[in-house]
Amino acid sequence: MDTDWSRRPPARFVRWWYVNVVLRIIRAAFAPTTIVGEEQLKELTGPVIVVANHTSHADTMLLLTALPGRVRRRLVIGAAADHFYTSRSSSLLTSLFLGGIPVDRTKASRKTLEECHRLLGSGWSLMLFPEGGRSPDGTMGEFKAGAAWIARRAKVPVVPIHIAGAFDILPKDKRWPRRHRVTLSVGEPLTVSEGEDARTFNSRIEASVVAMAAARAAEEPSGS
Repeated sequence: MDTDWSRRPPARFVRWWYVNVVLRIIRAAFAPTTIVGEEQLKELTGPVIVVANHTSHADTMLLLTALPGRVRRRLVIGAAADHFYTSRSSSLLTSLFLGGIPVDRTKASRKTLEECHRLLGSGWSLMLFPEGGRSPDGTMGEFKAGAAWIARRAKVPVVPIHIAGAFDILPKDKRWPRRHRVTLSVGEPLTVSEGEDARTFNSRIEASVVAMAAARAAEEPSGS
């Protein structure tokens, strides 16, 4: 599906209004958010690849409203093709309001990887969820290597983020959100080392998010 139209000025204006007005109101109502490592975001410039664990449809809202405007204005989100791009209406809405592009989460699609590489080369940043789908129980699954492969080829940094609390807002089997406090932990941007392959780089990215999850869990009061 051609989504180039969603990166042109009219669509980008609609998206700016949606994120800065609608999503910020929703976040304030349902997801009061604390950002740990916010200094990493303040220094962030694109193009980069933002990756995070994925437990809820609220994750995208939380990341979009946390990222600095200079990154968010030129941001593309990898959205599951078999969920968000199954009809013309949902495809249009996903691309318009979220800046989405269809991503095949069942296999490594050369077409998708090439499109991501093209966008990064044009100065756009990417948001990807390396688990390939939402967790059914809030625990983090194994990261797939697609984001690492793209970052390695495009020579761009990966910004790892851990999201805590989003599962309690909108778990996979629920349709209506409930209010819950959220913590976003932002890690130091990672770059591929000389001679490092995508699989090893992916392991480093995953380890960074796991470490932030462990740190967050250690800070939780006992019994919470």
